[in-house]
Amino acid sequence: MIFKHAPIRTLILLLAMLAACGTPATPAPPFEPTLARPTRVPIQPTADSRVAMRTPQTAPTRVAVEPTRTPTRARPSPTPTITLIPPTNTPIPPTETPTPSATPQPDPARGAVLFANGFPGRPEVPTCASCHYVEPVAVNDLVGPVMYGIADRAARRDPNEVSAVAYLRNSILMPNKYLVPNEGDKVYAAGNMSLMHQSYAQELTPEEINDLVAYMLTLRAR
Repeated sequence: MIFKHAPIRTLILLLAMLAACGTPATPAPPFEPTLARPTRVPIQPTADSRVAMRTPQTAPTRVAVEPTRTPTRARPSPTPTITLIPPTNTPIPPTETPTPSATPQPDPARGAVLFANGFPGRPEVPTCASCHYVEPVAVNDLVGPVMYGIADRAARRDPNEVSAVAYLRNSILMPNKYLVPNEGDKVYAAGNMSLMHQSYAQELTPEEINDLVAYMLTLRAR
């Protein structure tokens, strides 16, 4: 029975296959293209890239370029010319020679005031009257000798002096040049040093010295 129905089945199968081949195929539905997105792959830094990232970049060096100077042409200096100017007679005014101030004549009256009262504005300079009498006294209680009659004695004190004026002047300016001899217990000099004030030469003016000498020349014995 099985073998009897086999050809029939085979025939049916073939017919089915033929029917399938003759039927048009159904078109496949259209597919929209899918956009593929790029995949981000992390890049691992290498040792060289790390060194490059850490190493600071050196800024470019700026080189200053000096501007080129255009040489300038020096202008030739003009040749100097010499112009001869004839000399002119310019009158020269005469030079006035200053007349030296006349030295005041020695005045015995002014000398008497200086001898007795001292020297204006210099109270520290001792007066002559503080050490000398001008009149005869029984007892000389002052430091210096009595000046009474000094005009007569001055010319005889030193035979080498030419005048009484020179003796009196030097006695004031150089007190140790002429030492008056001591009289008994009265001492006028110690050794080679007179007890007279030693710095009149620096403290008195020439006019004051002349006036003192003129006054002492009037002190004659009467």
